[in-house]
Amino acid sequence: MAPKLSLQERKDLDRFTKFLVLKSAQVIVDSRLGNKIFTPCKTTSEWFNLAVPDLPEVLAEAKKAYNEDCVLTKLPLCVEISLRTVEGDQMVLESWCLGILPELYEYSGPFTQSVYNRMGILLKSLVSVTRVTPAYKLSRRQGPDSYIILYRIYVGQPVLHALGDGYKVVRVGQLCTPIGTLHLTVSYRTKMTISPTTSGKDNSIMLKSDHFNTNVSPRHLRYKQGEEKTTSLNDGMKVGAFAVPMKQKLNLKI
Repeated sequence: MAPKLSLQERKDLDRFTKFLVLKSAQVIVDSRLGNKIFTPCKTTSEWFNLAVPDLPEVLAEAKKAYNEDCVLTKLPLCVEISLRTVEGDQMVLESWCLGILPELYEYSGPFTQSVYNRMGILLKSLVSVTRVTPAYKLSRRQGPDSYIILYRIYVGQPVLHALGDGYKVVRVGQLCTPIGTLHLTVSYRTKMTISPTTSGKDNSIMLKSDHFNTNVSPRHLRYKQGEEKTTSLNDGMKVGAFAVPMKQKLNLKI
């Protein structure tokens, strides 16, 4: 049975986990932008002593995923990274997942500072691991003329079948808390062959309003044009000097 926490302890734990989720999403997406990151030293303190620039779009997507509710009740939360070519073909490269195992908990007196410090270590491990998976090298080569890297943040289990056969799973790290064990993993694709996908364009056949109108059908037009050609040929044809008119009957005696 999990230990009973005070209201302040639960509030602190939820707040720490919330910033862990937000910073994790920022670290993952930031590593897939394809740019080298130079972070200047700051005089002000940062969460988990990690100076990671917050992208407003990523921040909004992460908050929308857990809907401003208690983060601990929304786990697991996933960040999916995919590749899309200029032709519109797309494949999932990797899926990062932050989950919790409520049956594995640890409580030994005051825990606030120790949990906070271990969350910082987990984030620094995440920074390192995001640079060693195949998607990092692909993200450095992306461009508008070849392919771009996309991301998606959602609540729920990772969609592993989208990674194809032979995908690998790596545990980034884990930490025990009084309400369960938080664990961060990444599952990534090993086979980079793109299977053509159905594009978003409408491939249905468009029917015109006069599609079944027999007066303007191709067959009717060809027949009509044939009549016009025959008439014009007859009108322009002259009777030869020794030709016999077709209407005159010939009575020949042999």
